[in-house]
Amino acid sequence: MSNPTQDTPEQPKLYQVKIALIATADEHEALMDRIVDVLCPDPGHDGPCRIPWGMHSVNGDSLSKRERRALLTEIKETNPSPEGGEGGGETKG
Repeated sequence: MSNPTQDTPEQPKLYQVKIALIATADEHEALMDRIVDVLCPDPGHDGPCRIPWGMHSVNGDSLSKRERRALLTEIKETNPSPEGGEGGGETKG
């Protein structure tokens, strides 16, 4: 079996995609469902997915203050305020 951590053009490589968001519980669930649909658009297919994947979600309340601040900074940098201010979303933590 191939090693997914090897970096060769011929072999798949292991990646992690991290998305930080501020959402309600319902918005979070809807987004998770949409991500699953992107990763596996045919849930009834035979055998494993063409691109193997796994997904988990972590409630920000379980993160350290440092981790929360870093994620909130990423959100602010990605979503600057239209008025040129600090940006939207929660900033305390």
